[in-house]
Amino acid sequence: MDYQIAYLNVYGNAGVLADEIQTILAGAELVDLNKQEISDDADVYLLVFEITQAAIPLKIMDVLENLEGKTILCCVTCGMALHESKDSIEHNLLPFIPDECDYRGMFFCPGQIPASVTDTVQTALDENPENQRAKIMLEAFQHSMNHPDTEDLRDLRRFIQESGI
Repeated sequence: MDYQIAYLNVYGNAGVLADEIQTILAGAELVDLNKQEISDDADVYLLVFEITQAAIPLKIMDVLENLEGKTILCCVTCGMALHESKDSIEHNLLPFIPDECDYRGMFFCPGQIPASVTDTVQTALDENPENQRAKIMLEAFQHSMNHPDTEDLRDLRRFIQESGI
């Protein structure tokens, strides 16, 4: 069986997951979607991406259009994982998955929020200590520190093994 790991990195979190998947599936082709397109010759596609502002990236929507008849697994990181749910994100993803494919599910874990975002949030809190959105973001930042971590990678490994691919 031929595997292709296609990842879309924004903050580096998707790259961490993609590298781990490549160690699990030795010989799998790794495709950085910021630099190249997927091929159409794999049997199984593992799409790895980051959610920002609760939106499925357009590039992932485009890739999914071309995967009819293929087996698909999605692996998603989200810095706001403390406030975003896997079910909500998967609900947003499902309309883009072709009907004629073998969708095996979505792995979801926190992703680290970059310090530049935290600086902006802290400035907002300094200006208005009652800013609820900024408080939520700061809490999410604190929760996201050092993710994906070893526990996340262990859970990813289990997800891949239990997928039956």
